[in-house]
Amino acid sequence: MKIYRIIESVIKKIYNIQKNSKNKELKRTFYSAEYNTSYKKKFLFSNYHETSYILKNREEITKRVFIGGEFDYGVLRKGLKNLKKKNRKFLISVGSHVGTTLIPAIRNNLFEHCIAFEPSLDNFRLLTANVNINQIEKKVTLFNLGLSDKVTKGYLKLFHPNNSGDFRVVKKTKNVEKIQLNILDNFTSKINKNNSLIFMDAQGHEPEIFIGGRKTLKKKIPMIFELMPSIIKNRNTEGLYDSIKHYKNLTDLRESRIFKMSKINFFKIYGRYEKNKSYTDVMVF
Repeated sequence: MKIYRIIESVIKKIYNIQKNSKNKELKRTFYSAEYNTSYKKKFLFSNYHETSYILKNREEITKRVFIGGEFDYGVLRKGLKNLKKKNRKFLISVGSHVGTTLIPAIRNNLFEHCIAFEPSLDNFRLLTANVNINQIEKKVTLFNLGLSDKVTKGYLKLFHPNNSGDFRVVKKTKNVEKIQLNILDNFTSKINKNNSLIFMDAQGHEPEIFIGGRKTLKKKIPMIFELMPSIIKNRNTEGLYDSIKHYKNLTDLRESRIFKMSKINFFKIYGRYEKNKSYTDVMVF
């Protein structure tokens, strides 16, 4: 038994190095080693900077959160730098996944309250758990809904088995999840451009969500949304622009330059990522 106590002592010392070290790269090394030796586990528990998550294992988003501590939260912070008023009352999170953007935003007091929409039931279960283990349940209103252009039933399909962030609203086909769809305008009566921000990751369903949020978008509420031309190019791209053309500014958050809103400037950004078969996050405000 003595040998096991020695091993335990060594392991404790190694864990204390990770816990007490201020060297970011060394910490990443520890997290990376733990991640890469946990491949048989169905779920992982991450407690990076005292923000906790239960995550599905063997997924790219999980890997980035477990090792690096965040996913898309940096995009939100970068977007807020464009606004005079940084701290706001409401965050509207559309496509919340398991909470890796909204949870640190609430914990760090960037927003007083979050209204969160996540259509996938599996993701919603983890989102609910993560909100609760971080003790922010009184500051988050959760909806297991997808947003679209009308109130109806819909279908959700996972396009990549190792990426639970890539659920997309589709027509009825094989291997789909039946979901409830609603419209953004039904949830935004209390929000305005001075007290709120919309953060959207809808995997190409943005044109439909914008139609269902016409009244909301007319308020010129600052909005960050993912722009992936490869999955929206055969849909209403002109309508996508028409829904946001009344905003004053837009910016590609991969860069720092702010453009005046115009059709030329919007489709210049759109065309760049269409050509590269890539995506970015666009902010309008």
